[in-house]
Amino acid sequence: MPALSPDNTAELRQRRRVFQNTRFTVYADHISEGELEVADYLVVAPHSGRTDLLTGVAVIPVREDSILLLKRHRHAISQHVWEVPRGFIDADEEPAYAALRELSEETGFVCSQKDLIDLGTFFPDAGIIRAQVALFAATQCRPGVEPIDDEIGLHGGEWHPMEEVRRMLNSGVLQEGASCVALHRYYARLDERRSK
Repeated sequence: MPALSPDNTAELRQRRRVFQNTRFTVYADHISEGELEVADYLVVAPHSGRTDLLTGVAVIPVREDSILLLKRHRHAISQHVWEVPRGFIDADEEPAYAALRELSEETGFVCSQKDLIDLGTFFPDAGIIRAQVALFAATQCRPGVEPIDDEIGLHGGEWHPMEEVRRMLNSGVLQEGASCVALHRYYARLDERRSK
């Protein structure tokens, strides 16, 4: 495999918008690289208005020795999945604030900013989606407000013992991308702290 260099990039020859709604625009890009060419390369671009590609957040609710997982029916896959609270970030919103907002809106739990652990960012699907998601763990969660009940498919949440969530993660019961990456990073941090 040839080494990557700044010169090895695809050239955008034409961009055609094929769909747009309030959150996303879908493009069919005509791209080429040397003799290779794709006439309809799919690109999904969220409308974040941000130059850093941060478009979403995911936050792990932690209380004592348990983690709150939300049960959602996801229309795109026609299945229920367990996942952590997550959502969009506004153009002028700090990622940590967005994480605390999503935590409160989706679960009714709150966490102080000092108890919010930054777990970095990740690209949810760099081959298609032009976005990054910021990941957090909200430790010391406590009841705060009534969750906002206006999301299709959200069917409540359950607190699970931390080791049970680890087993769910490692066995493939948990499959939602942002949740899996956030949980792996959180468990790695806990394991590193315990080994010291």
